[in-house]
Amino acid sequence: MKNAKIVMGALALAVVAATIIACNKEKTTQQESQASQKVTSPNDLTLAEMKEALGWEEGKAFFENQSIKDYTAVCEMVLNDCGFAEKEAGLPYVISWVFRQPDGICNYNMPGSCLVIRKKDSSSLQANALGYFENGKLVIVPTTEENGFTADGYLVIGSTIEIQYDSIAIQEGIYTAYYDENVGKFIAVAVDYCGAD
Repeated sequence: MKNAKIVMGALALAVVAATIIACNKEKTTQQESQASQKVTSPNDLTLAEMKEALGWEEGKAFFENQSIKDYTAVCEMVLNDCGFAEKEAGLPYVISWVFRQPDGICNYNMPGSCLVIRKKDSSSLQANALGYFENGKLVIVPTTEENGFTADGYLVIGSTIEIQYDSIAIQEGIYTAYYDENVGKFIAVAVDYCGAD
């Protein structure tokens, strides 16, 4: 009888242990499923993560052929200008802050810039950036929290963007964004353009 009680007790412990293990596995599976369902903001991606996330058709090859362009000194010149707020060259723009793939399609899951419209007075669109021409570059300063910078501070433009209601086009490239240490974030980027300013 004593042995039967021991065996029954051991069986009960084994059932309890199996139940605990099964519950833990189910909880882990649920947590993994929830984590994979989390929507990642495009701006949370680094440049390297963005490159790895893209397929060849979407633009992975683009990264292989591009060097990073660093015009942050031009951004600094514009932003440190005493008359920055009143600078006449400041043009309001409406920018779609998503990646423009080399084929011209906008990829809403990646950071970058896809569409740029120069705002006209009669336009009902809300401007979300200002543009300044300096030293042959267009300095873009986002005026809202939204911007197309990667987490590590790059603006990726996969193909030329013709600015609507203007006579210039922003050139494809990977551009280094200007980091303001006082604010603690990337606040501007200078890009190449072609056409008359």
